[in-house]
Amino acid sequence: MNSNCTLYIDEAGDLGIGKGSDWFILAGVLINKQDEPQIRDTIKNIRSKLNINEIHFRKMVSFDKKSYAVSELTRCKFEYIVIIVDTNKITLPKLYSEYTERPSILSYNHICRYLIERVSWLLRDTGRVADIVLSSRGTSRDNDLIAYIKDKLIPFHGNQVENYFGNISAKSAASWDMLQLADVCATSMYNMHQLNGLNFITPCYTYKLQSHLYRHNGKVLKYGIKYYDDNMKPDRTYFSENTICSK
Repeated sequence: MNSNCTLYIDEAGDLGIGKGSDWFILAGVLINKQDEPQIRDTIKNIRSKLNINEIHFRKMVSFDKKSYAVSELTRCKFEYIVIIVDTNKITLPKLYSEYTERPSILSYNHICRYLIERVSWLLRDTGRVADIVLSSRGTSRDNDLIAYIKDKLIPFHGNQVENYFGNISAKSAASWDMLQLADVCATSMYNMHQLNGLNFITPCYTYKLQSHLYRHNGKVLKYGIKYYDDNMKPDRTYFSENTICSK
């Protein structure tokens, strides 16, 4: 099958169980190959305007700069999916063949499964085939994750993944523009959940990007937004009491 789009995967937060951040986000951004030149130009213009070499959202401390970047990227054509994890409530999945893995790797693989499942549904419903590009960590974990997706996740009949995927690779976000868009989507959702040093959240970036979230029959929850477990979804008061901005 020839691919006509690419899935770019990046993350925000630290999954270290019991010692990482309170929230961990895995994001996948799906882009039709014909739309990449426009997005690449937009990212190049943002970097030029802000005088930066890379759009790394967490390192962009200025609210004005973040708002500008998100506003410009919202004009582009893409779809994205996020898997949201409350690391204080995570439990290890029972994937018997992987019990030799460290807990954080075992959990990461299961989170990745949720993401790839939903992307496969979107590809199936829109008649597309996607290559996958992971944000590289520069370690052997890159190859391990590629092998997991290719050799275990996609062929495994016990999940809901359908094979609409082509080549799988890992690239550096610093030199791969589309991964910088994935970083913005992941970190925006992270900022919507993770309390900052002054104990408030900033969901405004995700509000701006929300039209790009994957929806199935008009529903975004469990599709474009998937909590790792239903009990991880905060109640409305968490957002209303801790937010500094609104829709």
